[in-house]
Amino acid sequence: MTIHASHVYLYAADKSDYQIAETVGLVCGISSTNVIGDFREAWQFIADGANLVIAIGTDALNALYYNECGWANPAGTAKGHTPFTIYPAGAGVDTVTANTFVNAAGYSGIDTLKLGVMLTYYATHGVFPQQMSGLPRQAVPRQVCPPGASPSIGAIHNVTRPTAKGGVGVYAEFNSTTAVTNAVSMGWPGIGCTSALGIPGRPYTSVLASAPDKLIGDALMHEPGVWWLSFWTVSWPANGDSFHQGGFLAGQFAAQTILSYQSTVVPDYVIVDPEGYNTPPTTSAQWLEWLKGWQTGIESVSNQLKPGFYCNQSQYTEYNLSSAPIPAFIAVSPISGNQPTVQGKNILGYIAYYASCPPTAQISEMQSWGGEYSTVQFLDSGVDCAP
Repeated sequence: MTIHASHVYLYAADKSDYQIAETVGLVCGISSTNVIGDFREAWQFIADGANLVIAIGTDALNALYYNECGWANPAGTAKGHTPFTIYPAGAGVDTVTANTFVNAAGYSGIDTLKLGVMLTYYATHGVFPQQMSGLPRQAVPRQVCPPGASPSIGAIHNVTRPTAKGGVGVYAEFNSTTAVTNAVSMGWPGIGCTSALGIPGRPYTSVLASAPDKLIGDALMHEPGVWWLSFWTVSWPANGDSFHQGGFLAGQFAAQTILSYQSTVVPDYVIVDPEGYNTPPTTSAQWLEWLKGWQTGIESVSNQLKPGFYCNQSQYTEYNLSSAPIPAFIAVSPISGNQPTVQGKNILGYIAYYASCPPTAQISEMQSWGGEYSTVQFLDSGVDCAP
């Protein structure tokens, strides 16, 4: 038995934990209206026996168990105690019991985030997320009234995508937020970057040590109007996984990773790049199954992240990828004197290499190809000059 997402509420009692709760909601498909910071509201939901309240962070845990701060509540209970109990530690909860809440408070912010994601996902699915194992140790309630806690916390932020598009951006390696802001200050309208490389086993992709998506997300919070393509190199499935399952696991992992960074900006598109290990597909059906898995994996985590795929012109033609259900980003090389030979309604951009400084003529040539989100790459994968 599981609980419908509309009956799951994530409660936080301070600003930092509220941000964690927002991220948990995005990762687990909980509506932003079910992320709450009002003590009275949380109290009502716990008492009614129809909704599951998950306490995100120690301030929420302490408030719901002791209310040492003496906050007003529907029962008029004095400070120092509440009528509530906590579901048993160390296990998932997928049924509702009146006057009982879930403890998703860890001894660090990372542990609280992991507890929140694992316990919330379990509540709505009846199992823990495939990529997560081992619940962190849950904090023990304390009879304290911390200075940062509040009986009413409002929404801190909403995760959004940049709304700009058009122009030709730069595809490069970014190892710092400064590198990103420098590219924007040069006048590049968009950013493209590889965020992960393929690995032989599940989830078939692994984040680069520099965590480029975190760096870019942090930088673009202060650079409105710049679009962003996040490329994830993914291996083909192995060890009995179907193409759909392989794509799903990779897409789910990519989406969970991006949202775990808690940035207010996410990529315009999260793009699977089919380069890595294992045996590639040999039919159009296998390709489309894999791409559908990538799409489904991302959308199972959040509908605010948009999936896409990268391929060369030969793959696009041979495997009938114009029928793929998600946008295509087509590799083109060289740039000068060239023209894409493929056409398709799902082509959203061209990923072209290599450019040289100044790239003005090459960018102008690319603009004639069409495409809302296209990039040029310099030979050294740097941002060598302005557009």
